Amino acid sequence: MVSLVMRFCLLMLFCGQASAVQAETRVKVGIYQNEPKIFLDREGKPDGFFAELLDRVADEEGWILDYIPCEWQACLKKLQEGSLDLMPDVAYSEQRARKLLLGSEVVLSSWSVVYVQQGKNIPSLKELDGKGLAVVKGSIQYRVLVEELRKLGVKPNFHEVDAFSDVFRLVSIGWVDAGLVNTYYGRRHAREFKLRPTSILVNPSLLVFAAAPGKRELLDVLDRHVREWKTDKDSVYYQAMEHWFKPLEKGDSVPGWIRWVLVLAGIVALVLSALVLLFRTLVRRKTVELEEKTRNLEHLANHDLLTGLPNRKLFFDRLKQSLRRVSRSGELLAVLYIDLDQFKQINDSFGHAVGDEVLKEITKRLRGAVREQDTIARLGGDEFAVVMETLKEPESTMHCVKRLQEALREPLTVQQFQFILSISIGISLYPQDGQDAHTLLRNADTAMFKAKEAGRGTFQYYVEEMTRTAIERTRMEADMRRALRENQFEVCYQPQISLSTGRVVGFEALVRWHHPEHGLIPPGQFIPMAEDTGLILALGEWVLRTACRQIALWRREGMDPGLISVNISARQLRGYALLDVVRKAVRETGCRTDWLELELTESFIMSHTRQAISVMTELRELGVSLAVDDFGTGYSSLAYLKQLPLSKLKIDRSFIKGIPDDEDDVAIVRAVIALGKTLNLKIIAEGVETKEQEELLRQEQCDEVQGYYYARALGAEDAREFLQAAGQGAGFV
Repeated sequence: MVSLVMRFCLLMLFCGQASAVQAETRVKVGIYQNEPKIFLDREGKPDGFFAELLDRVADEEGWILDYIPCEWQACLKKLQEGSLDLMPDVAYSEQRARKLLLGSEVVLSSWSVVYVQQGKNIPSLKELDGKGLAVVKGSIQYRVLVEELRKLGVKPNFHEVDAFSDVFRLVSIGWVDAGLVNTYYGRRHAREFKLRPTSILVNPSLLVFAAAPGKRELLDVLDRHVREWKTDKDSVYYQAMEHWFKPLEKGDSVPGWIRWVLVLAGIVALVLSALVLLFRTLVRRKTVELEEKTRNLEHLANHDLLTGLPNRKLFFDRLKQSLRRVSRSGELLAVLYIDLDQFKQINDSFGHAVGDEVLKEITKRLRGAVREQDTIARLGGDEFAVVMETLKEPESTMHCVKRLQEALREPLTVQQFQFILSISIGISLYPQDGQDAHTLLRNADTAMFKAKEAGRGTFQYYVEEMTRTAIERTRMEADMRRALRENQFEVCYQPQISLSTGRVVGFEALVRWHHPEHGLIPPGQFIPMAEDTGLILALGEWVLRTACRQIALWRREGMDPGLISVNISARQLRGYALLDVVRKAVRETGCRTDWLELELTESFIMSHTRQAISVMTELRELGVSLAVDDFGTGYSSLAYLKQLPLSKLKIDRSFIKGIPDDEDDVAIVRAVIALGKTLNLKIIAEGVETKEQEELLRQEQCDEVQGYYYARALGAEDAREFLQAAGQGAGFV
């Protein structure tokens, strides 16, 4: 009996031990030397920020951690093969995400910096051309830097090593000129190797835990702990951050009490000196202040506050002086009128603070591009002017124009933004283009506008024909303002037809101008001018309100017109004023938002993606449908296209015109329709003029069409008759 009892006790003890062993999870962790994030200390024990986090998780989850030392690349390979279960301190990349399981919770963000020896300097990426650069083989920082250098055409001599310590060792002995390491390692060890950081930064990497295929449960546990720690400022996560990443104290620092003694001694010395010199300097100081104020007032009256360049007043004074000199010498004089292309978009998108900094940087470059004897001035906004005298022939201005254009060829970096700008230049010459300062500047301004019309980023010499063109442009602008006041514009409506049912599914609202003297003016002549002058805002709001009022009227009469589609210009879409315009239009006209569709240009959406998504999302929340107009003529990003709250793509008429005979156009149309179907968007083709075009579009399963084959843009009454003829007139409900 006793024997049986002893056997039972032994069996229970064995089962308890077995269950305890079974409850524990052994995790093989790859470790490499990347102090202070993860490393083996002098005794060969795991240490560092990630090791401290893993130890805490192991204690709470019952894990047994087996750390396996390896080089960085070897660790990644073992993890991919399954020889390791887990690896900390892995930078996220799409390539790695396809091979490994990466945590969803970011543990750290790691910038990288280029380091050099004390007393040396490499101020920019371009200076790395031809120099030796040590990097860690296979690191994310290495790949990002290679891509940046490739864009600039810079080719350093890369030396690939296995660890950051090897990078610093090569730089310190002079084997290479510079080395790339992350900021955590650099701050901790730069003094040890007698190195210093440069101003070259590489974009931060997102550091996460990585697991071998099939080990997702480990990552889920780690992500949960990291997520919980981040919400608690007293957690082990923030304690480890404080312990491992706080700045190292400098050795051999001066004791605090000595610094205070030195400061107090300096203050006493300054006070004594001030008392001795006080009575001798009072009168002199007052005199200097008055003289300085006089100079400042004179400078402010004649110079631009932002850039420090001569203003319009001083520019005219110097231009008049130059004219007097060249009239006596018989030499030529040139006036260059300079305008920054599309600078307004910078102010609209990034704010005036960034715009002001851009202007300051541009001023520095333009100053360096003109001769010392030339005058450069800021006339206001984004407009500058240059006076060149002592010219032997008109072609001499080309040297200055080339230097000015070259000055802006390199990108400008302001804050964290990078800009590539161009300038349009108009040139007038004395004496043939004007005898006085005002005429020369006006004619240079006229030539500048001609340069902008020619495509921006170029220059034009003034010719007399430009003045006539400018006068005609000014007259047309005045006529447009009068047309808005006198209701000379008319909104016409072009039907949109469903290919599957043959029914009218909507109308596109198109504006027409009936000029009292010149008759019908094509939209291609007045819409671009309306965009340039800002009149498009008032005109666009009027078109929207008129179209909303018309569809509301048709609906009240019992007709079924479908959607009313209104084009929105790039100027209207900038900022958020469009939201208020739409709300006001539907409120005042009785038009429901689900009767309204807005067509937005593809080029503007893609160049202002973040702002466009925000505005479009709010429009969709109002119930308004959104379509991309002239699709295929811009450069759409499919990644952004998926984010846009669109309901329809409109194929541009330039592709429809060539089908079915042009194979390239057929391929483009087929691809756009397939793309729309994939994104669950309706497809409408504009510019359909033949039966053959309709048949091909029906075969490719295009949803809707519009064009002269069905009807031209119709007046409101004709559009009503079209609806009635289609069986969608009064009484359809």
